[in-house]
Amino acid sequence: MLTNPSFAEFTATYGRLGLNATPKERVYLARLYWMTVEFGLVDTAEGRRIYGGGIISSPKETLHALSDTPLHAPFDPMDALRTPYRIDILQPLYYVLDSLETLHELSERDIMGMVHEAMELGLFEPRFPPKPKPTEAASA
Repeated sequence: MLTNPSFAEFTATYGRLGLNATPKERVYLARLYWMTVEFGLVDTAEGRRIYGGGIISSPKETLHALSDTPLHAPFDPMDALRTPYRIDILQPLYYVLDSLETLHELSERDIMGMVHEAMELGLFEPRFPPKPKPTEAASA
């Protein structure tokens, strides 16, 4: 994917922003990264495709992501910035790009301005249960 100019430009921009971000801003940037670079889908002339590395590396996640089980929503960067996620479950929601060019277009926008707006608006309600707490027996 790093040889795709749109994807490469987005990841380079993301890296530059992350270097100068505060810890709280980085948490919001991480959501955008998770919903795109790690768990993004894209619609193509041949149908819906995976481009996120977190999906590609998991056969189970691959089948799940392309099934009718999870919600598939059109990509909106503000929504992605406000969407909580868990790293230890199959994702209940995937954002779908119209094309990878959307990432290039996003890299030319004021992403940090969107981060600040998302921080003011707050997070959406999670679409998943809370992570279970370890039991005493498991932690002993």
